[in-house]
Amino acid sequence: MKKYGTLIALAVAVVFGIAAVVLANKWLTSRATETRTIVQEKVPLTQVVIAGKDLSIGSKLTAENLSLADWPKANVPKGSFYKIEEVLDRVIVTKMRAGAPVVAAELAAPGSGAGLVSLIGPGMRAMAIRVDEVIGVGGFILPNTFVDVISVQGKSKSAKTVLKKIEVLAIAQETFVEEGKAKLVRTVTLKVDLKQAEMLASTTHKGPIHLVLRNPTEKVEKPKPVAKKVVKKKRRKPAPKAPTYDIVVVRGNKSVEKVALKTTE
Repeated sequence: MKKYGTLIALAVAVVFGIAAVVLANKWLTSRATETRTIVQEKVPLTQVVIAGKDLSIGSKLTAENLSLADWPKANVPKGSFYKIEEVLDRVIVTKMRAGAPVVAAELAAPGSGAGLVSLIGPGMRAMAIRVDEVIGVGGFILPNTFVDVISVQGKSKSAKTVLKKIEVLAIAQETFVEEGKAKLVRTVTLKVDLKQAEMLASTTHKGPIHLVLRNPTEKVEKPKPVAKKVVKKKRRKPAPKAPTYDIVVVRGNKSVEKVALKTTE
């Protein structure tokens, strides 16, 4: 009899334990729902345009890769959009992750075209140069990074920095055949102005060039103007006038005639 009593008591304890767990779970769930409701009521929300998927540089925004998402009104990023129609057919100039708000600072000007063209501002040019893995800093040079361009010229192999803090627009790979063997090279596209493009074109024919990865926050040092020495011209003193002498010439009955003579030193 005692054996059955123990089993019954154990069964009752298990039942009460399960009931307590179920009731506690329901209570916690209801509290979480109430908390979420209170938070939503206290934090005003609005809808902003976000990227619906990961987008690469130069991508065109369409209804397929955009969506709307709730966002706290107090924390809406500057330049955000509230309607998808406002950004349709615009081109992004930076990489965009899925779920990130679309802001005006990351868009190219309207009508600038898609792809690399949208990244070239007024007065600028895009110029591609071939580099190998060593020159390309082992693959660490990527779009939106900045590099210095160093040229190695002459028989002495002297190095000279010809361009500083040049932005990298794109990286591509291409294969060409050299001596019957396929060789893979990388093409780095740099954003330069017209004068820099001419200098770079001239430099690539003089010898090998190297790209040096640099910190984008570092400012380019402007060359200090060389002070020219002002040489004062000495004024020449006027030569002293040679003294003059008067000679009186008397010729018979004629009038007296005076003749001025100058002496030379």
